[in-house]
Amino acid sequence: MKRPRINKNIKNTEVIEDPLEFKPNCASQNAQCIHKYDELKVELWCDKHYHHRRTFGDGNGKRDGIEIDGVQDLIIISFKYLLDIYLRGISFKFVNYFDPKKAINNFHRIVLKTPIEHGILNVVAEIHYLETSKFEITVITAMVIDGFKVADGQYSLMVAANRVTLSRNVQKRMNEIYRLDF
Repeated sequence: MKRPRINKNIKNTEVIEDPLEFKPNCASQNAQCIHKYDELKVELWCDKHYHHRRTFGDGNGKRDGIEIDGVQDLIIISFKYLLDIYLRGISFKFVNYFDPKKAINNFHRIVLKTPIEHGILNVVAEIHYLETSKFEITVITAMVIDGFKVADGQYSLMVAANRVTLSRNVQKRMNEIYRLDF
């Protein structure tokens, strides 16, 4: 019996990454990765007000578009962009330092926005730094409305398909602080 013919045109398309390889990174053309840090922890909580609005509705009835999946997706993507914008040197307050010895006071809240099928989803969130590598994000409320009122001095982050915009309401006027186009 003849041996089957070997097809020499078959190429190995699987790329095997060498963990000891020296390759370019941000600081060097010849560097080796020795550890990846994946320990940043972010907990997502929901305030009872948001839970009741989502579950039972309010005086205007049940609120459509504020389901937990959409709100959670917006918070996750927004947190990444908020950190990105802050690390670029844009000075704005969106993280609160939590001290259990002090009473709860007026913490900074941010309005996260994204266009959805029937309007703009607005999520009011409070973000706290708890300890090294640990954050807590609480959804205070959410609603789908185009004309959501942002409080004076409050920041808002609009996450759209082709752009992220950080704005701040100053004396009833939304001022754009930073824009990232895709």
